Amino acid sequence: MDQWDFKKWRKKLGINQVVAGEMLGLSRAAVQHWESDIRPVPRSVELACQEVLRRWKQRPEFGPVTLLYAHGPIPQADTLSRGDLVLQREPHPNNESALSRVVQLGETINLFVVFIVEDDGTVIWSSPELLHECDSRKRARQEKRA
Repeated sequence: MDQWDFKKWRKKLGINQVVAGEMLGLSRAAVQHWESDIRPVPRSVELACQEVLRRWKQRPEFGPVTLLYAHGPIPQADTLSRGDLVLQREPHPNNESALSRVVQLGETINLFVVFIVEDDGTVIWSSPELLHECDSRKRARQEKRA
């Protein structure tokens, strides 16, 4: 990540240098040094930026996204026969739509693998995160009814 990539990351999130520093646990001065190319952006900061961006993309309104899921163990490649369906793929306009669908699917089938990805295949929600979020939503809905 060079100075321009860092600045693009910050602009994509719509944050200033102070907020960027706070999100990364660093000072505004550190951010200024990277953006003015006084110091290179450390690899650890680059990885932190990637994770912050991924979590930013978990906002309900972010989209379009694609839901990928399997409701049983994925067979080994050598055991696949013609016609086996390994993953289901559903496009959704945003995360909220995809999350609602996962909750709905979880009521009728046992989801074994489930992801929400961007159009380029970048994972936004991994299976454990997604299943945890859906469980939280189910509990909140049940508490609201009670």
